[in-house]
Amino acid sequence: MVKGIPDMTTRCCLLIQVIVFMALSGFQLASADEVRPGVKPPDEIVRQVRPALERGRLALAARDAEATRKAVQEAVDILGPWAGNPETVTRYFPPIDRSAFPIAKVRDHWLKEIHRGKRGLPWLKNPTGDPNRMQAGLREAAWPLDTLARTAILFPEHREELTAIVRQGADWLVGRQHSSGVFPFPVGPGLNPREKVGHIVARAMKEHPEIVVDGWISDDAADGGLQFDNGLCGRALISVWELTREDKYLEAARKSGDWAMSRPLVSNWNYNAFSVGLLARLATATGEGKYLDAAVEKAQIGVLPGQMATGRWFDAHNACAVYHNILMRELLELLHALPEDHPFRPTVSDAVTRGLNQAATETLASGYTGTWTDNFARGLQWIGENREWRSALNVNLNASGQNGAPSIGFAAVPVIEGAQ
Repeated sequence: MVKGIPDMTTRCCLLIQVIVFMALSGFQLASADEVRPGVKPPDEIVRQVRPALERGRLALAARDAEATRKAVQEAVDILGPWAGNPETVTRYFPPIDRSAFPIAKVRDHWLKEIHRGKRGLPWLKNPTGDPNRMQAGLREAAWPLDTLARTAILFPEHREELTAIVRQGADWLVGRQHSSGVFPFPVGPGLNPREKVGHIVARAMKEHPEIVVDGWISDDAADGGLQFDNGLCGRALISVWELTREDKYLEAARKSGDWAMSRPLVSNWNYNAFSVGLLARLATATGEGKYLDAAVEKAQIGVLPGQMATGRWFDAHNACAVYHNILMRELLELLHALPEDHPFRPTVSDAVTRGLNQAATETLASGYTGTWTDNFARGLQWIGENREWRSALNVNLNASGQNGAPSIGFAAVPVIEGAQ
């Protein structure tokens, strides 16, 4: 026997003692079959973790980075194997094909998608901006507006035509902006109480009926949910300004950013992240340090503490692929805005790298999830070549639209931009 290492009999006895102690203490080991996506932790664990989560919520509201990290670590320790387990089951699509996908096909596909989707643009379907006719809030306009503005820059031969459409959409979007600077949420058919977002908003409306004015919600009662649409709308207008150089669009984006700067940090990491991405884009567009400082603070306290060493966020909601994708996208915007010598840059770079590594590992093992395409493309463009990220991007492109899989959608634009 090697000195200092107990023999097999001694180790077995110690293991039995530990198991007996855990059993007598009421500690329950979770089996691999129990811990799987879509399955909630046992009620006892949920009960035990609530105080730590509440301390984390209070620490975030107080902008106390150290207390936030401490509360998160306590929650992770209590959750054990349940930490980072997604609340919904991820669907994967074959094939897992790593072969290079021709960028020409992405470009052709995207131009066809634009032509096919023109008639469905929100500002054409609902020119008066009636909130009672909106299905998915102003994000429904922000996504196409952002990508059309960037497409007009990518394809000079279509610039004039697309710029006219973009200006129309941008003017429509600015017309919906609240005097406070926020892009509000419409109380329309998209507010379905059976859906999670609809349930949250419906509860807020019940508790605070004053937040609804003329069919619009311009105050989220510190829930943080308005940061979602506001972040997307503000960023879209920055893209419009980059295309047109018309100051009115950058000014509207500034107002949305100033509103975002004033918002408290909340316990939903991705809500905070939407403001991080917007403020980072504003910092790049305006050169004003206040926006970068605010983005760094929000990321340092309101986003990064929730990330585990694995790269995924610890809570069941943000562990889902779609929200992990959001968190990665917004942190990439911050990384891109940070100067090379900024002291926070290594921290953000490490967080993004771990997050993309996790996403790539999952993609290469299980297939296309319908997410992460834009982030793989951005990571390759803004951080550097990485074999696993490149392979995962190819898997997504090869599986897109095949075997019932969704298309890459708006993610086509960063893929094309990365290939320029």
